[in-house]
Amino acid sequence: MSRSAQSAHRPPSTVLTVCIGNICRSPLAEQLLRARLGQAGAGDFELLSAGLHAVVGAPMEPWPAALSQEYGADPTGAVGKQLSAEIVGASDLVLTMTRGQRDDLVKRYPTAAQRTFTLAEFGRIVAALPVSGHSATAAGEPLWGQPTRATTGSALSGIVRSASSARHLAPLSPEDDVRDPINKPEDVHRAVGRQINDLTQRIAEGLSRHLVR
Repeated sequence: MSRSAQSAHRPPSTVLTVCIGNICRSPLAEQLLRARLGQAGAGDFELLSAGLHAVVGAPMEPWPAALSQEYGADPTGAVGKQLSAEIVGASDLVLTMTRGQRDDLVKRYPTAAQRTFTLAEFGRIVAALPVSGHSATAAGEPLWGQPTRATTGSALSGIVRSASSARHLAPLSPEDDVRDPINKPEDVHRAVGRQINDLTQRIAEGLSRHLVR
């Protein structure tokens, strides 16, 4: 079967972005990553976001929503959603804003360990992976954590398994965390927006190397 025929039979690749309240950082990352992946023509993606302690039903904060539009994305209809086992289980890739959020999420949902990274971590890894590097792990190399049934068939799932085995490529420091801008002045929001835009651009470019043929 050709690559195009295989792709036609695969489910969409689902990416979940996570922060605390789901009204600033994670919806901005969701929206920018959706826009960047679309621009890169990287395939069929579904983008979601949720919060570890979400402000459920609250609208996206004004500054992140404005920055989303400035960077060419669409914040329309974004409201806080609580993270759940169902959302995590349906996601091929989970991206948190900080290392602490990543560790908290994995403690709650241990089976997501293989699929959970910070934005900075996954961006570095996917940029460094050889283009053919995900084929070996997709064939069954044992890795930390086990994918759920939802993660076994999308175009993204093999890349994520390879990324999990290559975490040594992305040593992180506190500067790599995306700080919480809630109740902070404009300059903080803009700095956070630039950081998220840069990281989502890196991720989209990295994934397009593997998925666009």
